[in-house]
Amino acid sequence: MKLFCFPHAGGFSPYYGFLRKHEYQYLDKILLFDYPRKSFTFNGSPADFQQYVDAAVAFIKANKAENEPYMLFGHSMGAFTACEAGIAMQNKYGDAPAGVIASGQNPPYSVTLGKLQEMPSDLYEFAKRLGGVPQKILDNKQMCEKLYRFAEADMKAVSMYRPTPVCGNERLEYGMLLCGADDFIVDRAYQSHWDKTFRHIFLDKVLPGEHFYFNNHQDEIASLIDSFAEARSKETA
Repeated sequence: MKLFCFPHAGGFSPYYGFLRKHEYQYLDKILLFDYPRKSFTFNGSPADFQQYVDAAVAFIKANKAENEPYMLFGHSMGAFTACEAGIAMQNKYGDAPAGVIASGQNPPYSVTLGKLQEMPSDLYEFAKRLGGVPQKILDNKQMCEKLYRFAEADMKAVSMYRPTPVCGNERLEYGMLLCGADDFIVDRAYQSHWDKTFRHIFLDKVLPGEHFYFNNHQDEIASLIDSFAEARSKETA
């Protein structure tokens, strides 16, 4: 089974390279995705974020064989990408993921309840508050400014995101939820609305830490993902 990973706003694939260091029993390949941001155009409509989803779907289709089992992992903005890509793969292309791991994010349905109306006016400062930027980038003013330009564009696109409405079996079959206990992005008051995206929740795990909680729990997260892959492999065998 393959695992496709989608990064956060302003993030790139190396952030999730730690997932490749773990020895898995039920995953045979970890594929790290980078958004082709330079090819994107923005017009202030839901199409802005749809570009991210379309790129993710194209990457999945190009990197797996027909009927080959796979799972999706996304952190923060990447969780929305993973959910939407999974829904498209399932309902448009008939190739559903075995499971989707949503990390550091509220359920997509919370968008319709006004959660993203809380987006800050100063997106640059918001990105700084989120953290997760390697020190070597923080120490390089030019690299830091470039990163935050990407983050600002990504978050503007997220602010235009409108989740695909699904019900019944159109929902993804299995999800796993991960977040940090002190993540100011995740509002547990919205947690029950994950049932608008997933039919079943394999695990809802809160770990010590903030938005980038996984920095201190890399082996544990990889083990949890492998356990999810094990359960899904046995159930679909």
